[in-house]
This record gives sequence, C-alpha cells and structure tokens, in this order.
Amino acid sequence: MSNFNQAKYIQQFQKEKYDRCIFNVPKGKKSTIEKHWKSKGYKSLNAYVNDLIDRDMQGTPGIQVNHNKGIVAGNIHGDVSIK
Repeated sequence: MSNFNQAKYIQQFQKEKYDRCIFNVPKGKKSTIEKHWKSKGYKSLNAYVNDLIDRDMQGTPGIQVNHNKGIVAGNIHGDVSIK
C-alpha cells in the first residue's frame, strides 16, 4: 500500500511555491467584493487581486488607487468606491 498523502503534498507544494497575503475587510464587505469580481469574469478572488496588483505595479493606464477610509479604485470612467 502507498504512503502517499495528497493533502500533505499539496500543502508542501504551496508552501514552497507561494507566499500568503492575508487581509481583512469590514464585516459584510466580503460578499460585495465577491459579487464584483464574479461580475468582472474572474474565477477567484485570488485571480482578481493578483490582476489588480500586477496592473497597478505595471502602471497600467486607468488603474489608480487612492487612499481614504474605504478602498477607492479609480479608472478612466471614474472612481469606484467599495465601503
């Protein structure tokens, strides 16, 4: 019989290949964010966040993040505020 443990294998692979970034949002905001990334066609929150970060770091025109009490992401069509 095999001693292969798939769950441990996956955990070890992820530990070696990925860094974890955990963030918190106010209660109730998670469902709003989930509806938004799904409406944009992303398959996961992780894919959405990684794409936003990559485009922001590359200086993609239309991606602008302003800081205030909520998250405000600007684009060429105006500001989108998630509070």
